[in-house]
Amino acid sequence: MADKKDGARSFKSEVIGGDSFSVTLNFKWLLQIIAATAIVVYSFWKLEARIQELERNMVLAMEEIELHDQERQAAEEQHIEDMESLLKTELNINPLSWKWGKDK
Repeated sequence: MADKKDGARSFKSEVIGGDSFSVTLNFKWLLQIIAATAIVVYSFWKLEARIQELERNMVLAMEEIELHDQERQAAEEQHIEDMESLLKTELNINPLSWKWGKDK
């Protein structure tokens, strides 16, 4: 009887022992499993890198927000001081200290 070479190549191995259990592994499936595993690992690696990049950007953004908040607080304090000095010098709202008929 002649061997048929029409079918897919496969590797047949038997488990060492007495119970003649055999595993047939198709090379096409093996290549597909290797390719699928490589795609999953690469996708996980890219996702992990993207997450780390976003975390670094988040830290930078938080530091920038803190810096802007400190600048805003300093500007607000300066504005309050300016307004208080303006109110003390230019605006006298005490009616008892007003002089009637005073030229301005």
